[in-house]
Amino acid sequence: MPRPVKTTRRFAVLTLASALLLGACTGGEEPNVGPTDSTGSTGSQDTGPTPAQTFTPGVGVFTYENAGLKVTVNIQGTSGTVEVDNGTDHDLDKPDLYVLDAVDGHEIQVEVQGSEPVAAGDPATFEISLGETEVDQIGLLVLLFGKDNYGAFVRTG
Repeated sequence: MPRPVKTTRRFAVLTLASALLLGACTGGEEPNVGPTDSTGSTGSQDTGPTPAQTFTPGVGVFTYENAGLKVTVNIQGTSGTVEVDNGTDHDLDKPDLYVLDAVDGHEIQVEVQGSEPVAAGDPATFEISLGETEVDQIGLLVLLFGKDNYGAFVRTG
């Protein structure tokens, strides 16, 4: 029986020694966890969450960009403009827009006045009206050309 106690003691001593040696293997230098700035900091400091962007109440700028097509909607209150820059190689049907309400998600039609097709390479600007809907009630603004749904805008201002 003395033999297992001796083996257990050796194992415990070897485990403790290994843990101490592995813990001391940094060579006296702090590890570099990222690029350093002008103060020598590695940039690993937690600066907290990115603050939410705030927008001017009653005013909104929405942008859609994809494959040469850029569409910008500028709204003040319940009216504004939609600017289409058709940098694509194909003609586009009449632009149309709709809004999903920010509170309950119901669909609200946006009136695009004088809407007409936009030829390849051409720009066009149209007046829009949101009816009773204020810009701050927009949960999502969606772009259509004819029956084709191009997707949602990003609010940029």
